[in-house]
Amino acid sequence: MNGDEKITQELCKESEMKDGEMREFEIEGRSILLVKSNGTFSAVGNKCSHYGAPLSKGFLAGDRVRCPWHGACFNVKTGDIEEYPGLDSLPCYKVTVENGSVHLVTSKKALENVKRVKAMCRHNASNRSTVAIIGAGPAALVCAETLRQEGYSGKIVMVTRENHLPYDRPKLSKAMNAKAEDIYLRPKEFYSQHDIEVRMGKEAVSVNTDEARVKFRDGSFLQYSQLLIATGSRPRELQCPGSTLKNVFSLRSPEDATAVSEEAGGKNVVIMGSSFIGMEVAAFLSDKANSVSVIGKSSVPFQAVLGDQIGALAMKLLEEHGVNFYMRTEAREIHGENGQVKEVLLRNGTVLLLMLCLLE
Repeated sequence: MNGDEKITQELCKESEMKDGEMREFEIEGRSILLVKSNGTFSAVGNKCSHYGAPLSKGFLAGDRVRCPWHGACFNVKTGDIEEYPGLDSLPCYKVTVENGSVHLVTSKKALENVKRVKAMCRHNASNRSTVAIIGAGPAALVCAETLRQEGYSGKIVMVTRENHLPYDRPKLSKAMNAKAEDIYLRPKEFYSQHDIEVRMGKEAVSVNTDEARVKFRDGSFLQYSQLLIATGSRPRELQCPGSTLKNVFSLRSPEDATAVSEEAGGKNVVIMGSSFIGMEVAAFLSDKANSVSVIGKSSVPFQAVLGDQIGALAMKLLEEHGVNFYMRTEAREIHGENGQVKEVLLRNGTVLLLMLCLLE
């Protein structure tokens, strides 16, 4: 079959779907979401462009479907992403209704695209304005892309103190041994293709709003017309004695994740914190470290955000994989030997022998 050859396939009878209903269909191995909203049928890709969740399991309100996993929202008429997380829109397909039957009209080539990037303009030399973006996380990247999608043709300069292009930071605790390039949000070619300049390894130290200028630690400057500061958050720092020992880690960058993954093998690991990051790290290291212990202030993990029942279930699942929990307590101090962690003393008097400590 030629890739551009038209495919017309009957999906269902018009009378079989109620208004406000969604159904999943498979066409040529691709999952399609058919929606009936206000009496009109529309079809888009069924997989969320963020992490691939089935949108058929999500929530439909009018012309918008919300992802069941992380809440990304898409317009079912256009496939456009309207609320994040995620960057890409969904492929959108033609739907016809003939003789009481609903048909999808597409091509094999169109079905191959599971994501869609909105049309973007490029830099025009006659436009002398510059948008400076300090930070290179998803918020910074979405800003840069939205500017190009909305027709901004001036310069866009994104600056980060890290030596990486924008990457998916939440994946650091899910796949700690992944290469940085494997979690980049966009490939290197994307930025040159759309004239988005990314300056890596440059740390901003001050902003002079009167002169519209950013100063960097290396002494260089960047003149801007508009400025967005999107530097994100930082991990909480442990305040107890011993927190500066060599094998006490925080998790923020690909380098941190790699260091923890390499150091944890066959060792006793203690994780300070029992929320999402801590639990994901515990799950990842459970079959790699000699032992994994989690210290949490609450009674169960996730207690503040998901409640006691879900927290207790998550705790039980990890305990079945050998993870130990020390709840309703915290670290009083960390003892070391030759600059390395040796043990952690908890406020409830428990002493844990360890070789690596990770702060959530």
